[in-house]
Amino acid sequence: MAMANEAIATQHNTHDVSRWLRHLGTWRAHARWLFPDKALDALEAAIRDSEKEHRCEIRLVIEAAMPLAAVWHGHTCRQRAIHLFRQLGVAHTGERTGILLYINIADHDIELIADKGVDALVSPRTWDTVVAQMSAGFRDERYVQSVLDALNTLRGIAREFLPAHAGAAPDNALTDRPLML
Repeated sequence: MAMANEAIATQHNTHDVSRWLRHLGTWRAHARWLFPDKALDALEAAIRDSEKEHRCEIRLVIEAAMPLAAVWHGHTCRQRAIHLFRQLGVAHTGERTGILLYINIADHDIELIADKGVDALVSPRTWDTVVAQMSAGFRDERYVQSVLDALNTLRGIAREFLPAHAGAAPDNALTDRPLML
């Protein structure tokens, strides 16, 4: 799941009118309804508490719909997640241990992008399991709890492979607040 040297294939057809209309009709209010401020506070606290125990930087992005031009040209959620991974600085953490958890409401898609410093230590199957568990929770309409569970799983993975240095203050290079787009 690492972004380094990954071939990016277009999985959606260009000019897919039904997908474009779905993104057009999915507003930020939809994402806010699923993840209200109280939920964002809980997610932020979970990320902040987690990062005290390991050297990874976790960034959560919840996007109602991708930019319409990107959808029209067939860009995938995976491509969007990789773009945000770079744009938001997750790819620029000191030890290359950034993790982006991306949720796209319009496409009902979840992407997990891990930088090479952590991805080299964790099997792709582990990342796939995190996404699969979140997806199952989303199907049961347990949105916030599913993300909290995924963050807790990521916490355990990061603590196992990249525990915090003893006595060192955590390097919180990225904001812990989930980003709503």
